[in-house]
Amino acid sequence: MTIAAAYLVSEGVVLGADSASSVFMPTPAGPGVLQVLHHAQKVFQVGEKSRFGVCSWGAGSIGNISHRSIIAQLADKIDDKATTVEQAANELCSLVKPLASVASKTMSDFFVGYNLGGWNPSSHEPECFRVEVNKSDGKVIKQQLGLCSFSGMPQFFARVFRGYDPRLMQNLINNLKALPEVSAIEGFDEKYEKAFEMASRPLAAEGFKDLPIREAIDFVYSYLHITVKATKFMFGAPLCGGPIEVGFISTDRRFRWVRHKLFSTAILEQEGGEFDEEK
Repeated sequence: MTIAAAYLVSEGVVLGADSASSVFMPTPAGPGVLQVLHHAQKVFQVGEKSRFGVCSWGAGSIGNISHRSIIAQLADKIDDKATTVEQAANELCSLVKPLASVASKTMSDFFVGYNLGGWNPSSHEPECFRVEVNKSDGKVIKQQLGLCSFSGMPQFFARVFRGYDPRLMQNLINNLKALPEVSAIEGFDEKYEKAFEMASRPLAAEGFKDLPIREAIDFVYSYLHITVKATKFMFGAPLCGGPIEVGFISTDRRFRWVRHKLFSTAILEQEGGEFDEEK
């Protein structure tokens, strides 16, 4: 399981992800073993000195093609002086589509998604697009991002931000409707949803949507950190974790790292001293 986030503000785009990669290894004697590796890379600069960045979630590769190779191919197709963010997203779709078509036929539950952000030439206007493979038919879908995108396991962050689990309302409705005296109430779903919205709205930690870029970086890191900690203390093997990576593209500069793993991180096996900070 992967967690990834993108946050679009007027000053630029922030991208972040954890470093866990789940690998299912079949064994001759049993059902197989789930191995979780903790030093994968899911946030990428698109080429060198780029004004584009990408973060990925879902499958760790598309067939035998790594995300790193796909992003490298994307970089070859980009004209630094002319390519818009949407054109870059279209190129990413073109690269992913044939690979996803094959992978979807061999893996019934195959899924992968990307957030691609950057700024447009001449205007320096920031944009971000979500590109993902539809689980049901393997088609590649592109969607423009309005504000932020939280992928993977967003329910834990929602508990903190909204004050409740996003699944709570529907679970309560289903359980209440199982009671005979409630199931007879006409229009119960609509009445309950309205009451739930009125009761929960004051609990949400809503603030400014257009944050300064440094606050947006903090917001993205908070989502990733809270999710990693929540899954750590759940029963079973944690399906996300490892070092958190965050990068951003501000409208006056090119891609920069906030937190980025060194290539020695798997040797060190601890966060202390393994991050390189780019000024």
